[in-house]
Amino acid sequence: MNDTSALPLRPSISEVHKKTLELTNKQFILPKTKNKGLVGTYLEELVGIPTSSVCLDCIDGEVKVFPVKKNKDGRFVPKETIAVTMINYEDLKKNGFDDSKCYKKLANTLYIPYYRDGDNVTFFEPTIINLVSNEDIKNKIKKDYYEIQEHFKQNNILAGGSSKLGHYLQNRTKGAGGNKPKTRAFYLRPQFMKNFVKMNSEK
Repeated sequence: MNDTSALPLRPSISEVHKKTLELTNKQFILPKTKNKGLVGTYLEELVGIPTSSVCLDCIDGEVKVFPVKKNKDGRFVPKETIAVTMINYEDLKKNGFDDSKCYKKLANTLYIPYYRDGDNVTFFEPTIINLVSNEDIKNKIKKDYYEIQEHFKQNNILAGGSSKLGHYLQNRTKGAGGNKPKTRAFYLRPQFMKNFVKMNSEK
């Protein structure tokens, strides 16, 4: 029997949400590096999420930290997509959305935008999206999932063209480029954040 008592304690989504609200509008000095996940790792340290290989960041959900940029009109918009989870083809083939790892990763998620100005990083107000209580959002993502799943079942492959599928949920390659084996992952398109996540620095 594994001794789970040795595992580090993980906070709840609501606890991280509360701690992140306290960080909103505060500026942190975090010099740029090639590590794209640096800001997310730093945020996890600030709010007490331990580093480990477990499926979810919190005991009851996931935390997604993502960069925003400022448009010419002063509005903040997503700078890029958000990685959800690697695609397991057996999982994709046999499981409906509600039983998928993709759903598990998105079922109760805290989205935290941040804005970088040189070496300075500012976290914006976080948004919790719970798919159980947000049936409309869940159905939109589910529709995209089944479109991607059906394409895979018919073609037995997810190739380059399949990355165009899905309005909010996308699949595409992830990992090193060049001649290394290509793996694919689910991503949330910027349109998802634009429609459902707050992206300003006001509390």
